Amino acid sequence: MTIEEDLRVTLHERGAAAVPPAGDLLTEVTSGVRRDVRRRRLTAGGAGVAVVVAALAVPLMRHDADPPRPQPLPAASPSLPAGWERSMFVPAPFFPLRPTWVPADLGTRPEVLQMGPNEVLRYERNGDVLTAEIGSVDPAWDAETTGEYATEVNGVPATVRTAGAYDGAGPGDRYVSVRWRIPEFGAWVQVTSLGRHTEAQVLRFARGLDGGMGSVAGTSPAPFMFGVMPVRVNTQYQSPDRVCLTDRDATRRREPEGLCVLVADEPFVGGGERVTVAGRAASLRLDAGSLTIDLGGRVLTVTWDRGRFPLSRDEVLAFAGGITYRG
Repeated sequence: MTIEEDLRVTLHERGAAAVPPAGDLLTEVTSGVRRDVRRRRLTAGGAGVAVVVAALAVPLMRHDADPPRPQPLPAASPSLPAGWERSMFVPAPFFPLRPTWVPADLGTRPEVLQMGPNEVLRYERNGDVLTAEIGSVDPAWDAETTGEYATEVNGVPATVRTAGAYDGAGPGDRYVSVRWRIPEFGAWVQVTSLGRHTEAQVLRFARGLDGGMGSVAGTSPAPFMFGVMPVRVNTQYQSPDRVCLTDRDATRRREPEGLCVLVADEPFVGGGERVTVAGRAASLRLDAGSLTIDLGGRVLTVTWDRGRFPLSRDEVLAFAGGITYRG
């Protein structure tokens, strides 16, 4: 059981005891230097932490400046489905290895992403991308490499692969990636550079990931907060525009899966059953596992794996109505 699960279950049980029950989210992170290529995220094995605070659900809305404040649901809101809870849930992945050195041209404000059981630390500036990924799933080599050699990282055997060209590469760009395994963590670590950094710089960054200086938390808030959700779910995937939740069974997939929320810059298109979510027009396709909500120039889409989350119509609408989007 993860930290976030322990915390939410404890709060849930204590809340239930005090008041009688009423009834009972790097394939794309490292595939190119273009800003629209590769943004992916991670937790598992105790790596993901979520902030859980007892609160009423927050209606779906967009906050451009101030952080969202909990507001009561309208009196007409349906009661919670069985097996669901109201509790403010903010996904908050962190990277467990703090770097001791980072190339100065990349700055000091990385993103922390989550991709299934793996976590990703990502720096990007002026087309250069440097990432570090750690987790139980072996990360992929993301370019057709032309060179390979053995080295070591903090006394552990490692492999370096290089290439002078890759998808999206510009003049002078190189692919450099080093991979090793930390036995005491039971985890793979891979550092990848796409851009103008040298092999010596990449290795210096990798060898500085010694874990002796604590972890790195995300530098920006999660794009979504969840006020109504199934009991005992964890973050499976998180990126700047997507969060996926899964049940307590650990997933070994780095790709998004489970109960996912995504925001995209595209017009709202009807179809399916026309419904209203928090006063906004929406289109529900229950058989396809999809709900699309009109945000005015943007759409928020909820999708779910019908095998893992066999959601009813009321459950989907309750979940969507409790989402706060902070875009």
